[in-house]
Amino acid sequence: MATSWSAAGRTRRERIAESYARFTEPLATGLPNWRVVWWFPAIVAIGAILLIAFNISGTSSGAHFLNFGTGEDPRSLIGNPRAIRSDEWLVQQGWIVSQIQQGFPVFNETLPGGMDTTVLNELPNTDWSTIFRPHMWGYLLFGLDAGTAWQWWIPAFGLVTASYLLVVTLLPRRAITAAVIACVVFFSPIFQWWYGPNALWPAAWSLLAMAGTVWMLRDGRLWLRIVWAVVLGWLAVTMAIGVYVPFIVPSILVFLFFFVGSVLQEQPWKNRGWRTLLRKLSPLLIAGVAAGAVVLLYVRTRAETIAAITGTVYPGARSDPTGQAFAADPFLAGWAGAPFGQSFRSTPEWTLLGPNPSESATAILLAVFVAPGLIWLVLRAWQRERRVNWIAIASLVGLGVVLAYYFVPGWDAVARLLLLDKVPLGRFRMGFAVMLPVFFALVAREVDRETDRAVAAGTAPRRNWPLAVIAAGSAAALTGYVLYRLQTLNATTFTIVPLWPVAAVAIIAAMALLFFKRTIATSAALLLLASLVIGAAVNPLYRGAYDLNDTAVGQKVLEIDEADPGTWVGVGQYETMAVLVESGVRAYAGVQAYPPAETWAEIDPDGEYEEKWNRLGHVRWDFGNGEPVVTNPQNDVIESTFDACSDFAQENVDYIIADEKPYRYRCLVELADVEQGNTDMQIYEVVAP
Repeated sequence: MATSWSAAGRTRRERIAESYARFTEPLATGLPNWRVVWWFPAIVAIGAILLIAFNISGTSSGAHFLNFGTGEDPRSLIGNPRAIRSDEWLVQQGWIVSQIQQGFPVFNETLPGGMDTTVLNELPNTDWSTIFRPHMWGYLLFGLDAGTAWQWWIPAFGLVTASYLLVVTLLPRRAITAAVIACVVFFSPIFQWWYGPNALWPAAWSLLAMAGTVWMLRDGRLWLRIVWAVVLGWLAVTMAIGVYVPFIVPSILVFLFFFVGSVLQEQPWKNRGWRTLLRKLSPLLIAGVAAGAVVLLYVRTRAETIAAITGTVYPGARSDPTGQAFAADPFLAGWAGAPFGQSFRSTPEWTLLGPNPSESATAILLAVFVAPGLIWLVLRAWQRERRVNWIAIASLVGLGVVLAYYFVPGWDAVARLLLLDKVPLGRFRMGFAVMLPVFFALVAREVDRETDRAVAAGTAPRRNWPLAVIAAGSAAALTGYVLYRLQTLNATTFTIVPLWPVAAVAIIAAMALLFFKRTIATSAALLLLASLVIGAAVNPLYRGAYDLNDTAVGQKVLEIDEADPGTWVGVGQYETMAVLVESGVRAYAGVQAYPPAETWAEIDPDGEYEEKWNRLGHVRWDFGNGEPVVTNPQNDVIESTFDACSDFAQENVDYIIADEKPYRYRCLVELADVEQGNTDMQIYEVVAP
């Protein structure tokens, strides 16, 4: 009986294997068939549509509820808001609500003189460039709550789909494994902590462009190459106008080396190869020229804004030297600290990994760990078949360039030519997240080829256990080194990352199992486990967005300004600034991408503090005496003193909102005292002395 059941079990497994083999049967070109191409993106699209329909996103705007709410936040479904992600919930979300209040203008008029909403900030507006910002369309079509979910999940769909398409293009018979790796990429901690369109779109474009390059080189159908070219050209503009160079450069760098390898793989020097190659890639080249023209038009029509941004003291014209890894991260704890990622924290704190969870975020260094094994596989393929894997070779060279930028000083001129100097070392970790699916697929493809060739020849497959030992050993050694340093210098880290052993063991085992055909899928599953442990708990699930215009103080500001419009100042903590920004009233408050000339001509007419305010930063106020005195508590904070009897206040300010009592009440008349949750704010009118 037992034998009968066992036989039946094997039969069922065989039938499943045969069905899966038929489902994943590649095209004659070696590319995946359309069933394989569409099944996973379709599932991801359905999931995104449902989440958007129910207004669910990962926004941390519920951080406002901690100040204005009582009890449990009814919008919070799973997890807690991340205060450290203030660029999302305080800056971007605040200006988005302000845009909605003002009717989606191209120039937001909160700060006197206005701020161009089409550069640097990802904000909904009616400018033509919004055509190339698909993540912003939801606000224009559906309003704040659905728009927030739309903005959250559209770039996620792009990243997951692009990751899947690249892996399944290189491994057409491994559709499920490709789907798992796409999820690994999405949950990479550096994506989760820096989650936003300007972080996800560059990686998505790079991965999609690599997949598209292979398709255009292999598939002879013109219409298909045109479709790929149009999509890649359009998303190239999306990436470029996001303007965040520190995430764009690493992603493009990975693509460029892959692209060169793909071209060389075609061996265009044979016969009429160059002409054929040009014909295959002509749609992509045309799309590249068109995208470049659109970006040039975008830049030229915003030259004044871009000049103001690049002319700031901070961030200004950044240029970092090469070989600064140990200077910036002496123990490599931040660079190699993925297993110890701070996904479980609700409050930021310095650790050896970095000054806060976002700055600590990195990626699983799969490319670094498997590189020696991939080199050996490439050499073995040449030795046995005289086959050159140009894609692998070029990708390895790209990895070498990145590692050289980290560890080898003295080639600053070349680094500047490649724009590498514009990327802080912490942001360059994004490149390793983009390399993860590339190197996983390249290793798995070589292992599959060797094993299939041996089976076809009736010989035993080559033993890859030395390569597995090297990959797992390097992962274990680097993880052990970081572990030792943390235990010695910053042992409290372990109290906030209790699951680090799960992530560490999963990563080390995954490195080894990747080098055996039967365990490639298991390797992907272990990487997903590690990625979930590190990154899945970062962002909450939240319904809608917290709108400060629905708070008591927000309603009062709108009521007063509607009755008698004026110019406002927010004195105190960030919430006073946030209320004024989201209300859309005219105010000396907000996070400026660049200094509006009118604003600072009124605050500092003599330009005495230009070095202090000529920067990207939070514009905040505290009570003081006399004319405004401007300081920088942090590089991105511009703090001014406010005296209602000063010439500046008497000439330019009508109302103030404050969460602290003034030193004196001269020149102020209290209009309202509003308490809600943990906040107590007063609204004053500025009057003559």
